[in-house]
Amino acid sequence: MPLFAENELLAACRLLFGADAQIGRDFLFYMQTSGIKSAFRQKAKQTHPDLFAASAPEQVAQQAERFRNLNEAYRLLEDFSQDPHKRLWQPADQTTRFSRQPDWGWEAAETTSGDRPLPQRYLEIGLFLYHCGVISYAEMIEALVWQRRQRPVIGSLAERWGWLSAEAITEINRYHGRRGRFGQRALDLGHLTPFQLQVLLRYQQRCQKPFGQYFVEQGLLRSQEVETFVRSQRQHNARFSRR
Repeated sequence: MPLFAENELLAACRLLFGADAQIGRDFLFYMQTSGIKSAFRQKAKQTHPDLFAASAPEQVAQQAERFRNLNEAYRLLEDFSQDPHKRLWQPADQTTRFSRQPDWGWEAAETTSGDRPLPQRYLEIGLFLYHCGVISYAEMIEALVWQRRQRPVIGSLAERWGWLSAEAITEINRYHGRRGRFGQRALDLGHLTPFQLQVLLRYQQRCQKPFGQYFVEQGLLRSQEVETFVRSQRQHNARFSRR
């Protein structure tokens, strides 16, 4: 069962998604392999050594090293995103393989996908905006983290309602049989019923602001624009079943 150095993962994220992205532990756990691949492709278009074949030998060597670091960062994040356990550790030495990246002077790559057709499947609003080229992948993660912070924690909510004890919550948090959400682990251990979990999730969802509100509050979109995109998302999703 592999362990991943958190500082190296965060440095790799900054390399792929740009130093301006609000990157933290929540960002790591929301990442999806498709977004990592998209970010890598965008960076590779800007930095591939073949683009500098006519440059001075020193610059060619420098670009080759940068591209190797970019590829290494991509592989690390891909491995982490596909790992079912996602175990982190914080080494005492906080230097990373990518520590020179901030000095490279690259422009932050936009990881939008507006030049490709929409995937022919059900899309949550964040992925819909991303695939439409309205937001970057990093912005989508930032909005998801913002939304998540407004929700009451499932364990605390269940304890308040008398459905879980403090001892049960501790057992669920320590359960490593599956790398998944708290609710799924509670089901696996028999501490919650499917009905109780659905009630908790519905209540939790009602406590959060709509996803698109993040971009309104950040001044990136107007309310009317968000409403237009939501309607378009519904039209797109009408052809597909939600998994």
